Amino acid sequence: MIGKTSIYRKVFDGFLENKFVLCVSPEILFEYEEKFNKFWGDEVTHNLMGVLLTADNTQLQSVYYNFNLVSSDADDNKFSDTYLASSADLLVTHDKALLALNKNEFPSIRAITLQDFLDSHLS
Repeated sequence: MIGKTSIYRKVFDGFLENKFVLCVSPEILFEYEEKFNKFWGDEVTHNLMGVLLTADNTQLQSVYYNFNLVSSDADDNKFSDTYLASSADLLVTHDKALLALNKNEFPSIRAITLQDFLDSHLS
């Protein structure tokens, strides 16, 4: 969604325009840094991480309790745990295991796809 030709670029632009708050944990930031570096290299990664870390609409969230709701890919638990710890409104993802958490009775999770977020919040 960060690339200028991405079909989801409006989401990144919405973040830059403070249209929503991005809730991240240190673990999520480490994953973002790893992915950015893989795709764009050190310089772009440094700049993107700087934007994320200094933006007024980034909420850095510590996670003190792990629910371990995603058994199929334990690494994805950092996203659901951060969602819960930050009392976020939405968990935006394309991951099927995270989207399946909508069926959870407790704790309740509202997960939507990036396309749904774009259509319902940024159009």
